[in-house]
Amino acid sequence: MKLNWRLGQERQHHHKIRSQEARIDFSFKREVFFIVVGGFVGALVMAIPMTFFSPGRSYGYDITWIVFGYIVGVNHPLMSTIIAGIMIHIITGISIGIVSGVFLYKTNILNISKPSNGFYYGLFTGTLVYLIFAIPVEQFVLNPEFKIALSGITSSIRHIHTHTTVEIYSTIFSVVINLLFGITLGLFSSLLSIKFGARYRCPQDCDISFSRIDTLQNHLQFVHGNKPVNRKRIVILGGGFAGVAVLNMLQDRFQTDVSVDITMISKDNYLLFTPMLHEIASGMIETRHIVTPIRTFCKRSRFYCAEAESIDLKDKTIKIRSSVTPILHNSQNPIKPMERNDISLYYDYLVIAVGSETRFFGMSDVQRHAFTIKTLNDAIRLRNHIIYLLEQADQLLPESNHDYNMFIQSQKEILTFVIVGGGFAGVETAGELNDFIRDSINDYYHNVDKSNIKIVIVQSGNRLLPEMSEELAQFALENLRKSGVEIILNSRVVGASEHNVKLKDGNVIPTNTIIWSGGVAPASIVSNLACTHDSKSGRILVDKYLEVPDYEGVFAIGDCALIIDPNTGNPYPPTAQHAIREGSTVAKNIIAEIEKKSDKKEVFDYKTKGMMASIGKRTGVGNLVGIQVHGFLAWWIWRNYYLANLPTLHKKIRVLVDWIIDIFFRRDVTMLKTFSEEQRRI
Repeated sequence: MKLNWRLGQERQHHHKIRSQEARIDFSFKREVFFIVVGGFVGALVMAIPMTFFSPGRSYGYDITWIVFGYIVGVNHPLMSTIIAGIMIHIITGISIGIVSGVFLYKTNILNISKPSNGFYYGLFTGTLVYLIFAIPVEQFVLNPEFKIALSGITSSIRHIHTHTTVEIYSTIFSVVINLLFGITLGLFSSLLSIKFGARYRCPQDCDISFSRIDTLQNHLQFVHGNKPVNRKRIVILGGGFAGVAVLNMLQDRFQTDVSVDITMISKDNYLLFTPMLHEIASGMIETRHIVTPIRTFCKRSRFYCAEAESIDLKDKTIKIRSSVTPILHNSQNPIKPMERNDISLYYDYLVIAVGSETRFFGMSDVQRHAFTIKTLNDAIRLRNHIIYLLEQADQLLPESNHDYNMFIQSQKEILTFVIVGGGFAGVETAGELNDFIRDSINDYYHNVDKSNIKIVIVQSGNRLLPEMSEELAQFALENLRKSGVEIILNSRVVGASEHNVKLKDGNVIPTNTIIWSGGVAPASIVSNLACTHDSKSGRILVDKYLEVPDYEGVFAIGDCALIIDPNTGNPYPPTAQHAIREGSTVAKNIIAEIEKKSDKKEVFDYKTKGMMASIGKRTGVGNLVGIQVHGFLAWWIWRNYYLANLPTLHKKIRVLVDWIIDIFFRRDVTMLKTFSEEQRRI
C-alpha cells in the first residue's frame, strides 16, 4: 500500500523532506515482519554471552532456560525443560520485536531506512526491554525460581554469589546483553528494510525510488536542488538476462550515489525465463510463473517500456517510443488513441542487450505459415493451436467404410507436427509437445488413434544437439525415437504452405503445424548501427572488455554481440548463463570507468559450466563441468538448476507447485484466447 507519512526530523545540508514531498511504497505488514526477524536474531545473539559468560552462576544462562521451563510447567525430563525455556526466550524476544515495531511505525519516532537510525532504535529498544521486562522479571519471577531450580537439579551446582561486587557486575551484564539484543534487532531490521522494504520515490518527474531516506534527500538536493551535480547517465537497452544482470550489479554499487543515473529500456515489461518456455507451450507451467516484471528489479533506476527507434553512437543519444498504443477514455470520445511521443535520452554509458529475432533465411512462405517458440505469445499461440487441432481430430469421424482411408489421411495431416531445427530449443520443444499430445489423447481425445500422431524434427546437420558431445546427441536421438518422435537428419526446409512443408530433397510432409527453431538474427536496431558487425551472423563485434570498438562507453552483450572465447577462438554460444556473466563483466567495467579505475577493467573470460536439455518423459542429457550425464539424473539436475535460477522466490515456489501438480493430475487442455485472437474472431 502507499502511505504519505511523517518522515521524522531527517536533515541533510539544511534540506528537509516534508510529508507532502515524499512518495512512499510501504507495506506495514512486511516492515513488522522484518522486526519479527530482527527480534528472533536478537534473541539468538543475546543467548550466546548469557550462556557462556553469565556472572554468578557456574552453569551460565542454561539455568535461566531451566527456570523458564519450570515457570511454564515443564520440569521433566531435563532436556525438555531446557527446550521449553529456549522457546520461551525466543518467543519473548520476538514479541518484544513486534511491540517495538508497531511502536516504531505508529509513532514515526525514527525511520530505520538509515543504518544509524536502526542503531539508535536498537539502543532505545534495548533500554526499554531492560526497564520494562528485564528488571521486573529478574526481581519478581526469576530470582525466587532460581533457588527452587538449583535445589532440584543437582547438589553439584554451586550457590549463586550474593556479594555486592557480583551483584553490580550482574546488573551491568544484564544491561549490556539487553542492549545487545536491541541493537541486533535494530540493525538487522534496518538491513532488511533497506534491502526488501519501503521504497522512497522521488516526487519529481524522474520518479526514481531509493531504499534509504537519506539517499532520497541527497537526490532532491543535488539533482533537483540548488546544487546540481554532474551526473553519469547509464542506459541499459534490453530487459533479458544480460540487461537485468547489468542493472542489478550497478544498482547495488550505486544505491546511495545520486550522481549516477540508471535507466532501463525494454519493449516488454517483464523478464522471460526462456529455458522453461516449452513447458508453457505444453501447459505444464502457468504462463505468468516464468515471467517477472522488470520493475521488480528497478529498485534504483527509471524504467521505460518502449522500443528503441534509433541510436546515435556519435552524439550519444537514443530515441525511444512506447511499445504499446495507449488509449484515452473520455466522455466525448470513449476510445481515442493517444499520441505516442518520441523521447530522446542522452547517455554516458550504453549497454546494448536487445537479444535476437527469429531468422527465416529469406523464406517468406515459411515465415508466413510457421510458429516460432521465442516469446511468451509464441508459446500461448502454439498451445492454443495444438489443442484446437486435437479437438478437430477428435471430431473427425468416417461417415462410411468408403471414407475410412480419407479419414486416416486427414487425421494424420492434422496430427503431424514438424519442428525445424535440432538444437536445444527444437529438441526440448519436440520432447515436451510429444508428451503433452500423447497424454492428452489418453485422457481426453478417445476418438483419436495414437498411431496417427507424428512429431518430426528436421535437422540440417548430421546429428541433434550439435553443442553437445556425439554420445549425448546419440542418446537424445535414440530416446526421442523410442518415444515416437521421427528425426530427419541432413535435410533442410526450403518452403512451406498452409498444409505442408517442403524439404530440400524434394519430399513434402503434409502438416498443419510447422514450428520454427532454425536460427536467429540480431534485431533490426542492431543491424542499423554504424559499428562493426560480423559478416556472417550480423552481430556486433566487441573487444575483450565487451566494449564496441571506436565508441567509448558503448557495450554490447547477449545474443546481439559476437564475443570470442580467448581460449578457443570460437564465439561464445548465446545462452542464458553466458549472458548473465557478460552482464556482470560489463557492470564491473562501467563501475571501473566511473570510479576512474580503468586499469582494473575486467577481460571477459568465462568457461562454460555445462549444458543441459530435457528430452521428455523425465529424461535429459547434460554436460556438467566435463561430466556427461543422461537419463533421469540429467533431467533432475536440469530442473533443479533452472528452478534455482528463477529470479524471485515466489516464482520458484509457483513453478515447483506446478511441477508437483503435473505429477498427480491430468494435463490441462484449456485454450486461452489471446486478445488478438478474440479481435479476429469478432
